[in-house]
Amino acid sequence: MLDSELIKTLAVNCDAYIITEEMLKEAEQTGSAAREEKVPGMTMEQYATVRTCVQEQLSLRLKPEDRSKSRDPLVRSQLKSIVMRALLENDVPLGEAAAQQLVEELGNDLLGFGPIEPFFYDPDVTEIKASRDIVRIEKNGVETVAEGVRFRDEQHIRDVLERMIAPTGRKIDMKNPEVNARLFDGSRLIAQIPPLAVEGTMITIRRFRTDMTVENLLKRRVVSEPVLEFIRAAVLAKLNIVVSGGTSSGKTTLLNCLASFIPENESIITIEEPAELQLQHSNVRRLEANSQTEYTQRRLVQSALRMAPKRIIIGECRAGETFDMLQAMNTGHQGSMTTAHANSAWHTRSRLVNMVQMAQMDLPYEAIIEQIADAVDLFIHVLKDRNGRRRLDHICEVTGVKRDADGILNIALNPVWQYKKETGSFEYVAEKFTRKELLVEDGGWRP
Repeated sequence: MLDSELIKTLAVNCDAYIITEEMLKEAEQTGSAAREEKVPGMTMEQYATVRTCVQEQLSLRLKPEDRSKSRDPLVRSQLKSIVMRALLENDVPLGEAAAQQLVEELGNDLLGFGPIEPFFYDPDVTEIKASRDIVRIEKNGVETVAEGVRFRDEQHIRDVLERMIAPTGRKIDMKNPEVNARLFDGSRLIAQIPPLAVEGTMITIRRFRTDMTVENLLKRRVVSEPVLEFIRAAVLAKLNIVVSGGTSSGKTTLLNCLASFIPENESIITIEEPAELQLQHSNVRRLEANSQTEYTQRRLVQSALRMAPKRIIIGECRAGETFDMLQAMNTGHQGSMTTAHANSAWHTRSRLVNMVQMAQMDLPYEAIIEQIADAVDLFIHVLKDRNGRRRLDHICEVTGVKRDADGILNIALNPVWQYKKETGSFEYVAEKFTRKELLVEDGGWRP
């Protein structure tokens, strides 16, 4: 640290030193920063001293498995005791409110997720994008910079990342510079370190709302009551459903709500990587794939077929497991569901074809098209509009296959529901719905 008074003294007494205005300005700014108060009543120097003492004591008194339990009442109690002793030993008098703020600050810094810890307890935060110097959050569909929130340096963000993934058993290092993990609250984390991350460690966290019930879907105008009754009937009638949409469009949220329509006596197996579904259902067995091992989603789908489920739900089809999912849908597991990244129901058709080809089964293109047409009943497409609102956009039923003007075979889609921007409403647009009788008889639909 440059000392402004020392620099001025050297400037006067030693011609060998050439002191510039920029150096003086830097010294004054550095000294000013050192005198800032991170906690009311404490200078930064005092904070650093107390932090070092607390960190040493936490290492001695807490078991390794307890150091990631930042919100555990017993751990917090020990932390408070250690902080109070450190204040006393370093002669730093603080009032009750400031001392409690210090406990919170050090708890986040040394045991929790550092400066981004508070966002995990804000139910409106759905995304956290963090790098060393800037943190962005998304609340209610709008992304903003978290003012005044940053990591001290590259080592700080790396330490926090290591603490985040420690309970998951995942590792990140030079050989594996990217990690996917499910955090304590069900959030999905993906992070990269150099050399993948050119400018330093990057952490991206997708948080899932726990309050997105069917009622809240209606309240937030994600769907309308008639559309919801249609979807409920489709689930009860055991139609195989693919929910499509872009990144952060609400696919997983909708899938969670769809599962609430499944009768409780029908067993479900979910397969994900990482696990993030929070199905509103009591009869669920959850499997989590790990691409770093032989237990991929594809292998787990094959295992699930031997576990006697009534329905299989894959959190997201990304590759060869799509082939096995279609096989399951075609062999007695009606009412199964999955999600896929795509820009519309029509784009989803080609995405499914590409993913089946990744299974390397050497199936002819037309055979894949026919298999998809036989397996999938409905495509439900969701999106996030320019205002950050997530909503359903359209629903299409699969009616078979047909050849286009160039003679290429494709999956025939029949639009059933469509959101109309002009009216802000969902409209039933099907001239003929081929599964109408099935939904009426088996799903209790009243069109």
